[in-house]
Amino acid sequence: MFNLIALMMAIGVYPVPHEVAELGGSFDSNEVVVYSVQDAALEAEEYRLTATNGVVEIASSDDRGAFYARQTLDQLRSRSTIPNVIIKDRPDIALRGVVEGYYGRPWGTEGRLELMDFMGKYKLNTFVYGPKDDPYHHVLWRDPYPEKEAEDFRKLLAAANKNKINFYWAIHLGGGFRKGGEEEREDFKFLLAKLEQMYNLGVRSFGVFFDDFGEADVEFHVKIANFMAKYLHAKKLDTALLVCPNVYWGCGETDYVKAMGEKLDKKAMIIWTGRCVCSDILAADTAKVSESYRRAPFVWWNWPVNDYCRSKVLMGRTYGIEPAEFSGFVTNPMENCEANKVAIFGVADWCWNQQAFDSQKNWDDSFGRIYDDKEVAKAMRIFAAHNSDPDKSAQGFRREESEGKWDFGEIAEAMDTLKQKLPMGEPKLWWELEGWIVDLECTAKIGLKLKEYATVDGEMAKRHIIQDIMQLRAIQEESAKKHMEKFMAATFENDAKLVVAPRSGTKALKPAIEQMMP
Repeated sequence: MFNLIALMMAIGVYPVPHEVAELGGSFDSNEVVVYSVQDAALEAEEYRLTATNGVVEIASSDDRGAFYARQTLDQLRSRSTIPNVIIKDRPDIALRGVVEGYYGRPWGTEGRLELMDFMGKYKLNTFVYGPKDDPYHHVLWRDPYPEKEAEDFRKLLAAANKNKINFYWAIHLGGGFRKGGEEEREDFKFLLAKLEQMYNLGVRSFGVFFDDFGEADVEFHVKIANFMAKYLHAKKLDTALLVCPNVYWGCGETDYVKAMGEKLDKKAMIIWTGRCVCSDILAADTAKVSESYRRAPFVWWNWPVNDYCRSKVLMGRTYGIEPAEFSGFVTNPMENCEANKVAIFGVADWCWNQQAFDSQKNWDDSFGRIYDDKEVAKAMRIFAAHNSDPDKSAQGFRREESEGKWDFGEIAEAMDTLKQKLPMGEPKLWWELEGWIVDLECTAKIGLKLKEYATVDGEMAKRHIIQDIMQLRAIQEESAKKHMEKFMAATFENDAKLVVAPRSGTKALKPAIEQMMP
């Protein structure tokens, strides 16, 4: 089994394929003839790619399988030669992808479009639209989307179709749906009208959220959700309703969760974040909540979301999730759209082939896949190594950060590389990360100064070093001020109040430096 997994990984395709048989030899990747065939024996999304002496046959039973085979072929063709090989492949989890469900600066239509292209490339098939900043999704849910926003949805749906993605539009009712009498009847009419608008725009997958607002009124929540499920059935839609309950964490202990599992439409999928709001996803916990849900949970994994630790940007490796039966699995990322790609790359690989998933190798390889410039890729790996822990937060969810040995000089040099190259080469990423990059660079340089301080003789020399450290602190403060002004201007008023200064290396680097201070 080890040799088989090693062979699957050696082929250099992400997500790692399930079955790989190398036939020996290779051919020029620029001289390829490709043709497709239907094979009804293959399952949904499954494909078989046979490459022999310049001819590539793609076999699948559906469009998605053929699309995923093309993504694999594109990766093979990125090299000078393609090995003679047979790849038979399929996903482990049927619904896998991204939920836009964080609190914070919106990605916007352009960011969502680019992210869906990235998702398609790495075989993710589910995008759940639930941004807290969209008033027509939440506080103004009764109002139809204006034409400008409707046109944005047409663009998003076109991108989803191109990338073979299920686009779930969710309505966030929380405590905003009136209960009882004529007001309740009116709100059901408003709900039906909103569903019709989204259906007419082209949405075919729907969700309803009751999280974070309102009471845990399970009977009322089930009534609303079953109304929506009935709507989907009437439209003969082949996707199940996605429901986020008011109690969406834990192991199924509460009466609310048990009643939801018992009374909700049997085809509906129920969202779950794990034992806690932010937590590892453990097989034992999954089994417990599945019993209460009376179905496999749809995991909303709150990683790498940082709306509860806004001073941090989270770019560590994917780990802490165990194989189990899921109805779906989506990552809830950060407001930092470009920086999310490292985590999304990891989740895509894990959801596709759990047995072959190698967390460390996936993370190490992700930077070269995401960033074309080799120097940027190397520097971004160093940056990410010191930006991965949420720090001390109310969630108690900690991640590894600054593991092993580090070199202050190497860190400072890497951050200088990013300062030189990102503004022109990756301007969107630079906009997102500038504050953290400057903070980490100054932190590393302070570390270098403190090492120098420990070796020099003479009061005057030591005084000059302390002055240099004070200047670096001032640069950090000025950069933090610029970061906060930029982020506050880019978000909406209520969220702007929550913007804080960026902090890198909080788990190990900065504590070590504090201990070095004279």
